[in-house]
Amino acid sequence: MDNVIKQHSKEYGETPLVIAQVPGTCTLLGSYADACKGWSLVGTDASTLFVAVSLRDDQLVRLTNATLNDRKRFSLGNIKYRKEDRWGNYLKGVIAVLANEGVSFTGLNITVEGNLLYSDNQMVSTACSLGTVIALDALLGLALSMTSMIRVAYQASTTFNNESCRVSDLLTMLNGKPSRILFFDLQHVTYKEISFPFTEENDEYVAIVVDSKISPNAMREEINSKKRAIERAFGKLKELKSGGFLRDFPESELSARIVPLDEEARHICEYVLMESHLANDAASLLASKDASLYGKLMNRVQAGLRDLLEVTCPEVDWLTKRASELNGCLGSVQISNGFSGNIMVLLSKQALPSYISRLEDYEHIFGFHPRWYIYGGHEAAKVVLPEHR
Repeated sequence: MDNVIKQHSKEYGETPLVIAQVPGTCTLLGSYADACKGWSLVGTDASTLFVAVSLRDDQLVRLTNATLNDRKRFSLGNIKYRKEDRWGNYLKGVIAVLANEGVSFTGLNITVEGNLLYSDNQMVSTACSLGTVIALDALLGLALSMTSMIRVAYQASTTFNNESCRVSDLLTMLNGKPSRILFFDLQHVTYKEISFPFTEENDEYVAIVVDSKISPNAMREEINSKKRAIERAFGKLKELKSGGFLRDFPESELSARIVPLDEEARHICEYVLMESHLANDAASLLASKDASLYGKLMNRVQAGLRDLLEVTCPEVDWLTKRASELNGCLGSVQISNGFSGNIMVLLSKQALPSYISRLEDYEHIFGFHPRWYIYGGHEAAKVVLPEHR
C-alpha cells in the first residue's frame, strides 16, 4: 500500500482519500466448467491490485497506472469507450455504470498499482472494475451491497468493455480468505467455503504454484481460441440434449460417439464435463485432507488438458512431467490465475527441495527463470485506507 500512496502523491501532489485492495483469483480445478455450468474450486491468490482515489474540483478524471507507467484522462461529460485507453476503460466503465444509475460525480484522481496488472485482460478488467467500485463506494458513501458491487463490476467489464467476466471470480475476490477456497455450483450460482489444507502450516504436504515465466502472450491467444471452440461445442451439445442440466450429459455417450459431434467438439465436451465432475469430487477430498487422491485427480485433469483440450505448452509439460518423476510429488496441474503457464504441484515438504532444484534445469533448457511460492490464499477485497473502514 505504501507504494500506491507514494505514486499517487507523486502524480497528483496529494495523498489519496481512499485505497481499495483487490486480490487475484486462482481456479484450482474447473477452469472451463462455466461452459457446462458445472463445479469449480476457486481461491484468492497472492497477486494484488490497489486502487487509490482522491477528489478534484473540476469535471476531469485523471488515471495513472503506476505499475505500467501509463496515464489516461477523460471528462465526466463524455464517458465513452475508447480502444486506445486500454486499461483505463476498466475504471471508466464503473464510473459510466454508476453515472447511468444516478450517482453524481465531481472530478477524480485515480491511481492503480500492483502486480495483478501484468495478468490477462479478463483478470485485470475484473479486478480493476471491482477495486474501483469498492473505492468509489467508500469515497462517496454509496453504501452498496455486495450484490450491487458485483452487478456494477460485471456490467462495467462485460457491457462497457466487452470483456469476459466470471461472477465466481468476483465472489471469490469479495469472500476469499487465507487457507480457504470457494466451491462453486455454477448451475445455481451458489458456493460454500471449504478449507484448503495444503498450505505452509501443513506438517506433511504443501501445494506450490510455479510460474513458468513464459511470454504472457504465448498461451493467451491459443486459450482464447479454445474458449471460442468450447462455446461452439457446447452450443451443439445443448441442441442435442433434450432436458436437464448440461453438466449431467452422459460422458459415455460422448466416448461411444452416440451423439453426432465432430472429433474436436467431442474431445472438448468430454474434457470439460470430466473436469467439472472431478472438481466436484475434489471438494470432498480437500475436506478429508486426502492428499494422495487429490494429487491423482490433479494428474487426471492435467492429462485431459494436454490430450483432449490441448491447451498446454512444452514448458508446462516439462514442469508437470518432472513432478511426476519425483518421489513425494503427488500431482500437478495447470491452473488459471491470470498468468500464462502457471501450474500447481502437490508434494511433500521433504520433496520440495528436490523439485525446486529441477527448476534450475528448466531455466537452462528454456531460458526462463521460474518463480514459485506456496499457495495459501489471500484476504478478500477491502478498503485499506482509511484503516478504520
